[in-house]
Amino acid sequence: MKKQVQDLFFSRKFVKFLIVGGSGVVINEGLLALLTEIYLVHISVAGVIAIETSIVSNFLLNNFWTWRDKRHKPFVTRMVQYHYVALIAGSVNYIVLIGLSNIGLHHLIANLVGIAFGTIINFLLNNYWTFGKSFRGKEY
Repeated sequence: MKKQVQDLFFSRKFVKFLIVGGSGVVINEGLLALLTEIYLVHISVAGVIAIETSIVSNFLLNNFWTWRDKRHKPFVTRMVQYHYVALIAGSVNYIVLIGLSNIGLHHLIANLVGIAFGTIINFLLNNYWTFGKSFRGKEY
């Protein structure tokens, strides 16, 4: 199992996942800037729209490109699970950020460490749960 996970992080699939994630950052930041700076939408609303748009964009790109060979479950099931994973990975990122900041690490460095942990969690959960074959004991 350990070698399988190691091989996964040096795979084409992981590189695709990172590329998709990078595009999600661009979409999120671009939409946030557009909504707040041009359309003067309050950041609390613009942030939710930007985050959700990047999650949906990342899901679609990962669904049709990164894991195109692992779409065993219904589309809506994969999308809902992808959102759950985003919440879990985002929570891990936040916990690491706050924890490391509280012990004296600069918040920008702590955030990068949090992003790294979140990315690993995000990739593993999506690879084995969202796009995996098993769902409540059934094979799709």
